[in-house]
Amino acid sequence: MSQYKKTKLIRVSPKTFIQGDNLGYNIYKKNTDNLYKKYIAMDQKYTLKEIESLENENIEHLYIKHDDFEKYSKDINKYLSNIVNNDELSSLMKSEIMHELACDTMHDLLSGEITKTKINQVSKSVDITVEFILNDKNAIKSMLEVTTHDYYTYTHSVDVSTYALAFGSYLGLNEIQLKALGKGAMLHDLGKKRIPLDILNKKGKLTDDEFNIMRNHPTFGVEILKEMNEKSDITFAIIEQHHEKLCGSGYPKGLKGDQIHPFAQIVALCDIFNALTTRRSYKEPMNSFEAFMIMNKHMNKELNLKLLSKFIKFMGSY
Repeated sequence: MSQYKKTKLIRVSPKTFIQGDNLGYNIYKKNTDNLYKKYIAMDQKYTLKEIESLENENIEHLYIKHDDFEKYSKDINKYLSNIVNNDELSSLMKSEIMHELACDTMHDLLSGEITKTKINQVSKSVDITVEFILNDKNAIKSMLEVTTHDYYTYTHSVDVSTYALAFGSYLGLNEIQLKALGKGAMLHDLGKKRIPLDILNKKGKLTDDEFNIMRNHPTFGVEILKEMNEKSDITFAIIEQHHEKLCGSGYPKGLKGDQIHPFAQIVALCDIFNALTTRRSYKEPMNSFEAFMIMNKHMNKELNLKLLSKFIKFMGSY
């Protein structure tokens, strides 16, 4: 079989593919030498044999060519709709699959080229999650159980959206509001695509000059979406304002109090909570109690304390 070391491939989840499907595009897997080889040809069906082989080899990711992403997106959407409405799957299993697929979508968006198709896939992922929340009484509990403990920008984006959607439902937001909130939360760090990697991946404290560059990522995120012809003012507000602080010391505009959109205030809480409770290269994760202590004691002038109190009660109930 042909092997490729450098080719434009996108990481995908094997859980996307349905047994018996003829996918219409080649699927690749990576070997121990970081070479990619064709695993399933486009004219070949995805059978139980392949599924069992992946399980036996503990392979969690497969790959497709970049040019096949649009076809793959349609498969994801079909599969997501199927699992949400499948009464034979547990709420936890649905949450695990949806979380994994959302992480794949964000990984590709943040590591590769940004396209309208990929932005639309984020929207679809959020819409399906909202449908899940509104129609399954166990959805929120199971979604919170599958959030991750290690921090990567793409998993962080998915987990912040998970917390925001769950908390938004607790607050009584309607379907349209939840979809807008979830999309803004999922894309809140999109602007980091335009931050140099040496700054983004720096393990130590940023210098003043580096931090001034980092402060631009909310503005960059809105610029990227406008280039993709996105129109949602709520999405823009969430992305641009998620680092604003009620006391006016935030960025990029130094907004105060009610100048900050309520949904951006929700995402700010979820963003900080997830950052504190996940493992980074330079720190171990805090537990929820420790995180809430810091947020309540040391960020009491920055955050909406009434909203924080509700968030603590919400998390305590799960």
